[in-house]
Amino acid sequence: MSKICSVCLFVLIAITSAFAQKNNTWRGGAPGHETEWSYFKNWSTGRVPNEFDRVLIPDVSTSSNDYPVIKAEKVEVLSLQIQQGAMLTLLSNAHLLAEEVEVQGVCIGCDRRILLEGSANTAMNFPRRK
Repeated sequence: MSKICSVCLFVLIAITSAFAQKNNTWRGGAPGHETEWSYFKNWSTGRVPNEFDRVLIPDVSTSSNDYPVIKAEKVEVLSLQIQQGAMLTLLSNAHLLAEEVEVQGVCIGCDRRILLEGSANTAMNFPRRK
């Protein structure tokens, strides 16, 4: 009986960790796919973000200087943070679904192409324009 419980516990932990929230940071600059959101080598985890990821777009001006572009996909992430000095572009056929969005940098096309879901804690903060 204890062997069965051990196996069940292991499976439960494996499933939980597979769906746990993870941080995934943009690196950009992968040869031939420098700005492509959907290219796995542009991300810190080595995979494209999904609905369980907390996505961070940092200022990469001193490294690759390549910022992400979502071309025509419908992307779903848990949260998105665009840091000061960083940029994200959503082209006309792209959409991003998130529970939280914080923009301290630049987000081109985000005002019409980001869909928010979640509870009353949902936040979408765009910097005020002067």
